[in-house]
Amino acid sequence: MVVPGPDTECQAGDNPKEDAVKRRPTLDAVTLPDQGFSHHAPIWWGNRFVLMIEAAGIAILIATYFYIRHNFDTWPPAKTQLPDLSIPTLNVAILVVSILPMWYAAKLAVKHDKAKVIGALLVACVVFGIAAAVLRILEFKAVHTRWNTNGYGAIVWSILAVHFAHIIAATFETLSIAILMFIGPVEEKSYVDVTANAIYWYFVALSWVGFYALLFLAPRFT
Repeated sequence: MVVPGPDTECQAGDNPKEDAVKRRPTLDAVTLPDQGFSHHAPIWWGNRFVLMIEAAGIAILIATYFYIRHNFDTWPPAKTQLPDLSIPTLNVAILVVSILPMWYAAKLAVKHDKAKVIGALLVACVVFGIAAAVLRILEFKAVHTRWNTNGYGAIVWSILAVHFAHIIAATFETLSIAILMFIGPVEEKSYVDVTANAIYWYFVALSWVGFYALLFLAPRFT
């Protein structure tokens, strides 16, 4: 009987655990897509974290608004006219309506539909964004106060300015994606960008609904 020494190689089957490790199934990731929609895409998570930061900034503005409000007996303060409703109401309507073409563009992007159709819908959103930006400039006059008049003017102008920056950012981002959809090259990640941009657009449009109620409607009932 031969006793194997330390240098003697073990034959297959002598160590079942080692054989099981060698036969462990592997996954070939080469055929998997490098992009995905919803939470499967890294940009989805980045977009959500950015929106959380922006939402926190908006919450701070709203809290500041109510803090300043409690320092005045009347709101708006005495000798300050109530803000006009015509232009802000038109602006909130434009932003809400702009959600429809953006939503449809995102829906087509998920299906990888024709890029030029998506581009045309995004151009429509850009037109809405430009219109909203122009109306925002007029809204600064519609509040009948200056940023340096008092606390009321400072917080109202701050809210208008911050949201104005969001309108400009969302419009330029949408324009850049629209141009890409027309001239290419259109890749898988381009469609993912459309859906991520749509979420930001919804945020900008719907946040103005809340600000509209806070700045232009609420003072009429206080």
